[in-house]
Amino acid sequence: MGSGWNGRAGRGRWAGTGALLVGAAGVAGAAGAAAAWVARTPELDGTPAVDLTRHGFARRDVDTPAGRVAVYEAGTGDPVLLLHGVGGGASSYLWHRIGPELARTHRVLAADWVGFGCSAHPDRPLLFDDYVEQVRVLTTLAGSAPAVVAQSLAVGFTIAAIRAGASVRRLAMLAPSGGRDFGEDAFGPVARATLTPLARSRFGPTAYRALFHRRSAIEAWCRRQGFRDPAAVPTDVVDAGVWSARQPNAAYAALPFLSGDLRYDLVPLLRDLTVPGLMVWGADEREIRPALRERLERVNLAVPVVTIPSARANLELEQPWATLAALEPFLS
Repeated sequence: MGSGWNGRAGRGRWAGTGALLVGAAGVAGAAGAAAAWVARTPELDGTPAVDLTRHGFARRDVDTPAGRVAVYEAGTGDPVLLLHGVGGGASSYLWHRIGPELARTHRVLAADWVGFGCSAHPDRPLLFDDYVEQVRVLTTLAGSAPAVVAQSLAVGFTIAAIRAGASVRRLAMLAPSGGRDFGEDAFGPVARATLTPLARSRFGPTAYRALFHRRSAIEAWCRRQGFRDPAAVPTDVVDAGVWSARQPNAAYAALPFLSGDLRYDLVPLLRDLTVPGLMVWGADEREIRPALRERLERVNLAVPVVTIPSARANLELEQPWATLAALEPFLS
C-alpha cells in the first residue's frame, strides 16, 4: 500500500497523525488511550488479498542480513524490481494493479520489506542500512541488473545500494522524498516535540496499534491523501493495509520514521544518481508540498519528470494505466 502509512514526507499529514495520537492530553494520555483501544481491537478473520499470488505471481522467501524477505515473481523479459514505501500497513500489494501488466513484457519481482507484508517481522527497529542491505540482495535475484521502481523512502535506499555496488539498470522514482530533504524535517516543531518522543518511548508500539490497527484510520488516510477521488478507494486495498499493519512486531518497522531515526536527506543521493532516472508525481499530491517537489525536481536536471493527472500519493493504484504509460517507455 502506499504512502500515507508508507513514510512519505509532508507537514500536513504528520500534523494530523500527531493530533490523532497525541491530542490535547499529551504523550502519556495518548498512550493510555492507545492501550484502551488495543483492548477492544478485533483481529481480522483470515488473510485478505495482501498476497500477490492472487494476481498471478509466484512467491519465494529470500534471506537477507535484515531478515527473511517475501519476493513475488511473474513474467519474462528484462527484470524489473518493485519496492514499496515504508510505514504502517505497507506491503507489495501496492503493485497489484500495475505489476501484472508489467509482467506481460518484463520479469517482475516485487518484495515486501522486512517488517512488512508477508516478510519476517523482527522485534527490533529497522533502520536505513537494513533497507540498503535488502536492496543489495534483491538486485541479485534476477541474474542481470534490474530496472527498479521505488516509492518514496525506497528511492534513497536504492540509490545508497547503487553507491555500495548494487547493479541497477535504471531507477523510476515515485514521489521521492527522505523526510529530511534539504535539511528540513518533514515534521514540524509540534510533531517533533510530541510524536517523536512518543514513537521513541516504551509507549510507541501501543500508540502504533492505536492508530494503524484501526481500519477507519487507514481508510480515512486513503480517502484524504492516497486518492484524489475518495470514492475510488478499493476495499481490498484497505483490507491489505489493515492486515499488514496488524502483523506481530509490525510497529518496529513503522516507528523509526515517526521517531526520526529513518528520515534522511534525499538530495545528496539524488544529485549523485549514476543510472538513468525518472521522477513521477501525482498531480494532486498532498503529502509533499509543491515547493519541495519543485526543488527536488531541480536537484538533478538529467532526470525527467512526469506528472500523473487526477492522482495523489497512490498514483499507481488510482491511475494505473497512466502510471504504466509513464513507466513502460522508461523501463524498456
